[in-house]
Amino acid sequence: MLLENMPQHKFETRNEVNMESGCFNKGKIHILRIDPGEDVLVSVRKFLCDRKIAQAIVLGGYGTLSEYHLHWVTRGTLPSRNAFGKGKGGIEILGMNGLIVGGEPHIHVSLSTRKGAFGGHMEDGCRAYVVCEIFFLELKGRKLTRKSTPVNIPGMGRGQVQRLIFGKEKP
Repeated sequence: MLLENMPQHKFETRNEVNMESGCFNKGKIHILRIDPGEDVLVSVRKFLCDRKIAQAIVLGGYGTLSEYHLHWVTRGTLPSRNAFGKGKGGIEILGMNGLIVGGEPHIHVSLSTRKGAFGGHMEDGCRAYVVCEIFFLELKGRKLTRKSTPVNIPGMGRGQVQRLIFGKEKP
């Protein structure tokens, strides 16, 4: 489709919109194999440390888990609350994505069993079963950090959120 044929959208500009974005240079693409019985996040952290990778995109992942441990945000007001869940058995990893910031993985997964699909934030305790492979793209050119930031959002209340901070671009 040609750009001139694309529908035009009008966006309302509001003073309280504080979104921000950053542009990065591509680094290396890595594929990590996690062996049966290994804790997924422990393996990811070791891989990141061994390769000295401080920031990356989790492009995706797939495989199976023998155990899962996830958390979910349980309400739409601040401060946020989390619920945690664990399970065992043959669990399919349908998808995986996230960011590595400061060498620490923040990964969300979609999982399924014969009873249905579900997902959440991956916690320590997810164990690889038959196969587990994850794909990473290193980010170069500027530094990413997370900063706990106080917010007061109408309808949601006051609280702290982890805001992604984009460092200055490097030439």
